[in-house]
Amino acid sequence: MSLNEFFNPTPLYKEYLVLDLIDKDKNITQREISKTVGISLSMVNQYLDEYENKGYIIREYKSTKVVKYLITEKGKERKRVLNIGYLSATQRLYKSAKEETTTFINQIIEKGFKNIIFYGAGEVAEIFLQTINDNNSIPINVVGVVDDDLSKVGKKIVNTTIKDNSIVNNIKHDGVLIASYTNHDQIYKKLISLGYPKNKILYFFNETKSEE
Repeated sequence: MSLNEFFNPTPLYKEYLVLDLIDKDKNITQREISKTVGISLSMVNQYLDEYENKGYIIREYKSTKVVKYLITEKGKERKRVLNIGYLSATQRLYKSAKEETTTFINQIIEKGFKNIIFYGAGEVAEIFLQTINDNNSIPINVVGVVDDDLSKVGKKIVNTTIKDNSIVNNIKHDGVLIASYTNHDQIYKKLISLGYPKNKILYFFNETKSEE
């Protein structure tokens, strides 16, 4: 999942994207900018006019139909300022996510779960693993990460090798955390089909309402 899928880009973020695209490819077309940033061609032209007036870019006409866009030093400086602001905002979001996962981890520890398996080797598991790795005081042991996507099996996520779900019934642990939102119900059903005890299934998101 990319940030573009999760957020509605603000004007400042769009400005950063346009300047970044031009900086990386002086031959980029307005149509390509429109598709990448997710804005109309008329809006692209409006932005380019604005950035040219501010001295961020220069148009270089090769013909009546072919235009190159060159980012100026002022434009590069503006892009750096926007990038720092963007990174600062995403770091605040990441910090908030880590705080929430830490709270959740402490809650399951209080319930007696200390050796757990993550089911789902995606972004949720990655944040959990990073949170645990960054805080040595968290008394929890991740004994495995499993995923049903065989293309992920054998690869690593935050220094942990991804396994198939056969380890769920073959390795000592206290519970399985469903570490996925989009595949939450499918994972729950898979665990039930494997004969896994319901009272050992942990939920970061709302408990499944699937019928059995």
